[in-house]
Amino acid sequence: MASLSRLLVPQERVSLSVSTLSTVFLPAFVSYLAMGVLVQRKRTATIRFALLPVILLCAYRAGSSLDFSFGIPNYRFLNQGLVLATFTLSMRSTAWAFAKKPYKRMTLEPNKSFHGDTMSGNTSNQFTNIENTPLFTATWNVWDLSVNLRGIGWDWAEGLRIPESSLGAKSTLEFLLITLAKLLFYALAFDATSGAARDFSPETFGSIEGGTIFDPSLPPLSRYTRSTIITILSGWTAYFVIELVYQIHAIEFVLLFRQAPSQWPPLFDAPWLSTSLTSFWGHKWHQLFRECFISVGARPLSYLLGRTGGVVGAFLISGALHYFGLKAMERGGHPVVVFGFFMMQAIGLILEGIWKKRTGLRVDGFLGLLWTWLWVVFWANFMVDVWGRVGLVGSKFFPDDYRPTVLLVHWLEYYFM
Repeated sequence: MASLSRLLVPQERVSLSVSTLSTVFLPAFVSYLAMGVLVQRKRTATIRFALLPVILLCAYRAGSSLDFSFGIPNYRFLNQGLVLATFTLSMRSTAWAFAKKPYKRMTLEPNKSFHGDTMSGNTSNQFTNIENTPLFTATWNVWDLSVNLRGIGWDWAEGLRIPESSLGAKSTLEFLLITLAKLLFYALAFDATSGAARDFSPETFGSIEGGTIFDPSLPPLSRYTRSTIITILSGWTAYFVIELVYQIHAIEFVLLFRQAPSQWPPLFDAPWLSTSLTSFWGHKWHQLFRECFISVGARPLSYLLGRTGGVVGAFLISGALHYFGLKAMERGGHPVVVFGFFMMQAIGLILEGIWKKRTGLRVDGFLGLLWTWLWVVFWANFMVDVWGRVGLVGSKFFPDDYRPTVLLVHWLEYYFM
């Protein structure tokens, strides 16, 4: 409980070093890997239940004690990343502890790729099932399981909808070259949109000191038009940075760990074209935390309150993940706003369910697209305002002289001017 309180009450973090990494972070990671091995083995439920409190305590200790920013205010977002990682570790470990059957890794057939498929327990057309998992094999598999958030190549990813890939079956070299091109594009786009948002007010929310995106000196129409533009820019920033990190890991694991390119299908499915909140949150936005939100949030509450409880539970856990991440910025987590944003998304999905039940029609088409944009962007204004207040919008993710957009301008000037 003392470690848990550090997430709730600001305390001084310890600088990252070999010593603190080995004594604070490593226990959480090693126990997480141990849980990953156990969930692949039969008759390990008792051991998993016993190990779970240890993992949760170690994860809270690591997330609340370490300082990945090295005391540099501009790098506080790294502490946010640390807390997101340890919270995710805690969610996955909880899901694994309560798993009803052992997880099985599937063997990819050569030259197969994913094209908008839905993962299920019966995927013999794409996979060859490994019936039994010896201890050595489970230990080897855990390296994939520990970072494979969507369950690509595992039997527990039932119901997962995988975005259609326009690349088709490519050789490893072609995949790496295309992924590298994507990485460079997303780095440029991420830098451009984050910089554009900061430039609206470099002295307030555009700085690490933080501030509101709602300018009280402006009349209401101008004030909220401005905040909406900042919100949309920040939304694109979030999209680009998630894609950027995904492309980095794709290159890393395909090149260094010899994974198949088919294990890295598209992450998003054009979320800007969503014609309902159900499609936006259900499969067009990234599904990295889908299994965690279902196992830890949706499933427990659905037992009590049915589908409505399941929807609320999933978004409640999502709110907790984002709240603790923002709390790590050391400017307060603003729980009412953060949880409020995700609860309003849950309410939006529930309203769509009521609409379908009453009319027999799904929310869809142009009006559905308009509804989705208005609902998400309206409530996101308040969420992005919190990002601005805690200094996240104002964080400088690249050194000024090495920003991708700056390097591109210098390169163009050198070769064309």
